[in-house]
Amino acid sequence: MLKSRWLIIFLIVLVADVVFTGLHLETYRYISKPLLTIILAIYALSEGKAIRGSFKAFLLLALLFSFGGDVLLMFEHINPIYFMLGLGSFLLAHAMYITFFLKIRYSNLPAPFCKYPLILLHAAFLIWFILFLFPHLGALRIPVIIYALTISVTVQSVLHAFYFKWQPEGWYCIIGAVLFMISDSLIAVGKFYHPLPANGVWVMLTYGLAQLGLVYGAVRFFDEHRR
Repeated sequence: MLKSRWLIIFLIVLVADVVFTGLHLETYRYISKPLLTIILAIYALSEGKAIRGSFKAFLLLALLFSFGGDVLLMFEHINPIYFMLGLGSFLLAHAMYITFFLKIRYSNLPAPFCKYPLILLHAAFLIWFILFLFPHLGALRIPVIIYALTISVTVQSVLHAFYFKWQPEGWYCIIGAVLFMISDSLIAVGKFYHPLPANGVWVMLTYGLAQLGLVYGAVRFFDEHRR
């Protein structure tokens, strides 16, 4: 991973953004936070040459809508509508990631078997989490539940895209997807229930590593298996 200058730059910017978050230096984050997905998009374009056609389009669209979500959520303190717009942008980002990984699954023939125990375990966690937050969601119950269901599909689409035994690049993607779910769970708990200590730091650290895992794993997979 550290052989790529773009990933080194990404990690430097991520560390800077996490520090800015912890020190409440929000002005600097108007630069550092949007840069994260921009750098990953440049990395995907420059080093993901084996990713072709609609695969690359969906990956870049996922990063584009993530960029939009990052920017919109920075203005949430001005007007609550920006939270809904940011949520919508990330919803579209997840839709792009879902499509991207489903395309991998159904071109990774024979398609990997369904992992039913993990599906049931994940469903149990999702139901518990929604029931836990439900009394605190107020008027945002429907949008938040839709978003929670969508990110759960993202995790499942990644989980079922690879043969992890001989396609180890998929581990980066599934770790990224799970970290994305954790990051969004921390946001939801902090906004609707009670924030954990240093909640913003943990949100950005898990989110940044999530995007890194998804994109790096995808680039590695196509580089190793789709030449």
